Amino acid sequence: MKVQLQSMLSLALLSGLPGLSGCEFDENLMISNLEGTVVVSRDAATRELAILDENGDPVDADGDGEPDTEFVTDIALIGPVYLGLFPSVEPAGALEAYPHPEVGPQYIADRVGDTYPYGGTTVGDLRYACFEALQCKMVSGRFQDFDAILDWFNDVIDSPVTDESDNTIESGEMFRQTCYALLDVATDFEVNITATTDRNEDGAIDTLDLDFVENAEGDFEATFEIIQQQFIEGFSLWGFMDAPASSDFSYSTCDRENGVQENEYAAGFFGGRVFPDVLNQPSQYIVDGDWVGSDPYVWTDPMAQPTLHIDFAVD
Repeated sequence: MKVQLQSMLSLALLSGLPGLSGCEFDENLMISNLEGTVVVSRDAATRELAILDENGDPVDADGDGEPDTEFVTDIALIGPVYLGLFPSVEPAGALEAYPHPEVGPQYIADRVGDTYPYGGTTVGDLRYACFEALQCKMVSGRFQDFDAILDWFNDVIDSPVTDESDNTIESGEMFRQTCYALLDVATDFEVNITATTDRNEDGAIDTLDLDFVENAEGDFEATFEIIQQQFIEGFSLWGFMDAPASSDFSYSTCDRENGVQENEYAAGFFGGRVFPDVLNQPSQYIVDGDWVGSDPYVWTDPMAQPTLHIDFAVD
């Protein structure tokens, strides 16, 4: 008992010494979960596409040798939206032809300086989609189910989802089971490329539970949350949308040489993943057809819930 009391007394004395009491040390950091809304312009979710017949062939009703087209507006045309917190944002024409975060000194040849972001998040993640045909083409939070994915790629944009034998995948259930087998999972939630949660609590899981929902103005809005962010008064919220490429509907922010590696039977490919420096070097990945925020939000109150508009077309 005497030894135990002596040990307790020693600990009590030590805890009173400066720097040795963890519960008394205050780093003066303001850590907050920052919340807000991002609105993507309707034009950013609209594209002119070829009209296809029931066989998936382009329609040429007037016989001029050019496929007939129509304008399609769909959440599937909204690529991953990257949101970052930066020291400041320069207007269009200052650093790039579009608004762009300020950068530090250039230290790599042929590469602009670093933006040094404080933090950030995404609305929609680049995901492994279980077939090489969908490498770097799949974003979470854009499709209600596996059939909707196939409808979009097979029937709307004429970029069929095929297996390793070049057979077009027609069944959403086959798509699901392929993902389950390759990822060794048992739920859609673990695959994370379709809607799985009743976000709006209306009793159904449907398109209203995707990341973006059409608002009264016809634009598309989503909520976001930046978890456990050190709050720096005056930093600027800015972001951009990586639009699917017109050539193959892939994303420029996706690294084709990394990600989940598949190597079974005749299938051998990387699933792709986001480049690690997208927020540090956004101009390396922003290309024609992408959209950026024209008016950054200067954050002065961690309890504020701002709205950021992705409304500036990069051309």
